[in-house]
Amino acid sequence: MNRTKKRESKILAKKELRQAEAAMKATRRKKQTNGKLMRHPIMAANMTSFADMIRSSPPALKERLKLPPWLKFLLPYKRKDQASLSETERERFLCAINTLIQNGTYGQLVSIHADMSHMMHGTQRFLPWHRVYLLQLEQAIQSIHPDVTIPYWDWTQAGEQGIPQWLQGVTPTVPMPQPTPPITVIRQPGTQQDVATLASNIPAIMQLTDFVDFWSHLEGVHNGVHVWVGGSMGSIPTAPADPIFWMHHANIDRIWWNWQSSPQGQGKNPNLSGSAAVMDPFAYTEPQTRDITALGYIYV
Repeated sequence: MNRTKKRESKILAKKELRQAEAAMKATRRKKQTNGKLMRHPIMAANMTSFADMIRSSPPALKERLKLPPWLKFLLPYKRKDQASLSETERERFLCAINTLIQNGTYGQLVSIHADMSHMMHGTQRFLPWHRVYLLQLEQAIQSIHPDVTIPYWDWTQAGEQGIPQWLQGVTPTVPMPQPTPPITVIRQPGTQQDVATLASNIPAIMQLTDFVDFWSHLEGVHNGVHVWVGGSMGSIPTAPADPIFWMHHANIDRIWWNWQSSPQGQGKNPNLSGSAAVMDPFAYTEPQTRDITALGYIYV
């Protein structure tokens, strides 16, 4: 009798095991999509930063979590005048830049600007191309500090017509992709009066009503500021190694946006078509660069 009960018990155990295995297989089949197991959206997106993971969290989860305002990832982001940044904002910007220098991302961005085949200077691509270029750094920064944007250096203001004091000692050595040697940032700025002279052109430029006239005059002033800073900023291949490059170009982008929003510049755009309208090596096309709010930022 005992043997019979033991045999029946073993048969029942095997049956239960088979049922459990079948249930597990059925569950797996339900989760399968195109032959792959479904994953949580965060895992499926192959996130590389914790900010991206928070950004991609389900809305219900973000509603339940208590998050400080700067972790809300509200759009559009605000690009601020560097002179208005708090000490904490400055430190977080420099922390992000230093992190990108160390992990090689910054050097890769610098190397893109060294490739003149992108035709980003001396053509109508100048303004839209650099608008997209700034976005590349900003997105990289926000993978480290999601509350940080690129500040602009408003050299049109008398109080900013010099190297910002908090940047004067920021002259990093930037590792570059092989075989290019590292770039050590150096500067040799001119006088405040020289910057003031360059800035004095902006009011007249803002009154121009033709895009080609506006772009060519603004790029001329832009070139003058590069030469004024001197050193690394004076050379196209090395200029972006200097953090002030991005703040200078943010100001150029801001001036362009102000003109685009004015009666003089409203609806006036580059005349680009075909491959010239693609901001290579990036996938953006020129029409996609016309509205900065659609790109996710504003100037304040």
